[in-house]
Amino acid sequence: MDGLGKPREVREGVFQIKLPTPYPIGPVYVYLVRKDPITLIDVGVNDPQSIKILKNQLATLGVAFRDVKRILLTHGHSDHYGAAQTLKEEGVKEIFIHPEDMDKVTNRVDYYLGMRPCLVKLGTPPDYLDYFVKFIAWETPYARDIKGPLPLKEGDSFSWDSFTLEVMETPGHSPGHVVFLEKSQGWAITGDFLFAHLTPDPIIDVSPNGERTRSMFLHMESLKRFSTKGIQTYFPGHMEEEGRVQEAMNELKTRMDHKKRLFLEHLRKPLTPFALMREIYPERGKGEAFILLSEVMGRLDLLESEGLVDVWEEHGVLYYKAKETK
Repeated sequence: MDGLGKPREVREGVFQIKLPTPYPIGPVYVYLVRKDPITLIDVGVNDPQSIKILKNQLATLGVAFRDVKRILLTHGHSDHYGAAQTLKEEGVKEIFIHPEDMDKVTNRVDYYLGMRPCLVKLGTPPDYLDYFVKFIAWETPYARDIKGPLPLKEGDSFSWDSFTLEVMETPGHSPGHVVFLEKSQGWAITGDFLFAHLTPDPIIDVSPNGERTRSMFLHMESLKRFSTKGIQTYFPGHMEEEGRVQEAMNELKTRMDHKKRLFLEHLRKPLTPFALMREIYPERGKGEAFILLSEVMGRLDLLESEGLVDVWEEHGVLYYKAKETK
């Protein structure tokens, strides 16, 4: 249907629905639990086409927006929560998200514009800063602020007749990212937490006091905790319809090792984080710069923690260089 296929039943009563996004990542996967209480996990962007497709896909399963009792959000990025407020106005009763992401979904513009000093410190030039502000304005209609979201926390559970989903806090990709575990059956709905063929991309985050969160550290720690939960199969938010946890972890280690060597090779000379991003991804456009700079900062944080780079500040901008090997 609508070029994205029919809803796919991934577990009894749980359906994976593909929705379009305006981003290079392509479609986002949202999940319907067609059991009482009927629940959506993530909802896609606030775009008429996406909302129409979601409405039509739900209709094939005998569900209308007014039948949905609650929305559970894996995290506060526009492709996952953007349509939540619109669906609430269509009759959805409750929207849940982790408190650490409530600032993004209740006052999105101020949250992102507050990042500008951090981006300056990472060496972002004025034309890219101007583009960032324009991008936030362009993206705003796709992500309506949510009124009155309810909090999720570690250990919260949502039960149906044949399974229970338990909330696990997995900060990293976003400070308030969560996954939903079905421990007894060994599967989970994981949002943007784990992929077999995509490298983790903890997004730059700035706390209310202006301090940058070391997101990659949080993400790697979350992965360690997740690996102890007995989950074999995951259902992510993009690209892969499902995956095997151990295979994804093995692939992740290979990619992380490769990127570590690549970054150190480029850092034989001093570079700002932005300049390093442009060297590693020279063909990527301004629209992807924020995501790519987030990846670069995460890896630089890891290299710094391992004592593999020198870091200093000049005129308010950070510089990195690989340490000389003896």
